[in-house]
Amino acid sequence: MRMLEGIYPATVTPFGDDGMFSPQLMAKIIRYQLDAGVDGFFLCGGTGEGLLLSREERESLLEFVLSEVSGQVGVIAHVGAYQTAETLALARHASEAGANAIAALPPGWFYRPDHLGLVQYYSAIHEASSVPLLMYNLPQRTGIEVTVELFEELMALPRIIGMKDSTGDIEGLSRFLKIGTPTIFEGEDTAVLEALKAGAAGGVGATYNMMPDRFVKLYREFKDGHLDAAQDTQAKITECLVAALPNVDTIAATKQVVNWLGLECGYGRTPNRILTEDEQTRMRTGLERVGFFD
Repeated sequence: MRMLEGIYPATVTPFGDDGMFSPQLMAKIIRYQLDAGVDGFFLCGGTGEGLLLSREERESLLEFVLSEVSGQVGVIAHVGAYQTAETLALARHASEAGANAIAALPPGWFYRPDHLGLVQYYSAIHEASSVPLLMYNLPQRTGIEVTVELFEELMALPRIIGMKDSTGDIEGLSRFLKIGTPTIFEGEDTAVLEALKAGAAGGVGATYNMMPDRFVKLYREFKDGHLDAAQDTQAKITECLVAALPNVDTIAATKQVVNWLGLECGYGRTPNRILTEDEQTRMRTGLERVGFFD
C-alpha cells in the first residue's frame, strides 16, 4: 500500500458564492497542496463537510479530484453517510471511480449500534467496494468508539486494512498497531510525530490545509531519521494550532485561514458557521504573533 502512507490533508470543500461545490476553487487548493508535497488527499470527511453534501456532490467532487491528481498521489474517499444505503452507494462509486481507498465513520449520530451492529455495518461496506477500507475512530464526535476487539475482528476481512484514528490517544494507537500490520493514520494534528514514532503510516488532518508544507517537512524529517528536527517542527506546528484554534470551531477556523492565504474556499455550510469578527481578530493576532504568515 505504498500510496496509503504519509501526509494526507483532510481537504476542505470549497463553496462558491452560490453555496455549491466549486471545481475551479478546488483545483487551486489541490495544486497548492500538491506543490507542498503532500502524499494524498482525504476527501469528504468531517473537515470536507461530507455529511453536509449530497451524494451527487460527493461523487462529482471525488471524480474531479481524481482527474486533477491523475494518479500522482493517493486519494481516500470518506463514504460514511446518515443512511447506510447512501454509504454503500458511495463506496461502490468510489471503487469504480478509481479511489485508492475508502474510509467510513460509524453511524453514531442518533443510533448507537453495538459491537455486532458495527461488524455488520463495516462488513457491508467491505462487500460493496473492491478497494481498501479504513475504519474511522472519532468517538468525541460520533459517540462510538472503535474498540480493540472490534478492530481485531474486522481486520480479518481482506480489504479492511486499518483506520483513521482521531482520538489523539497514542497508547491506544499502539494497541491497534499490534493487531496484524494495519495501516493507521493519525487524525490529531498535534500528535503526528508521536504517532509516527509508534508506527502510524502517516497523518490525516484538518490543519494540513493551512500549512501542508510544515506537515510534509515533519514527515520527511521523521522518515530520514532526523528526530530532533522533526520534534522542533512538530512543536512549531503545535504553537500555530494553539494560536489559531483558541476555543473556535476547527472547520470554521481552517476555512478562514485558507481564505487568508488567498485560496478562496468560501465558508462552512449550515450548521457550520463563519467566525465572528472578534474570533477572526483573535485568531489572526495569535497567528501573527507566532510568525505563521512570515
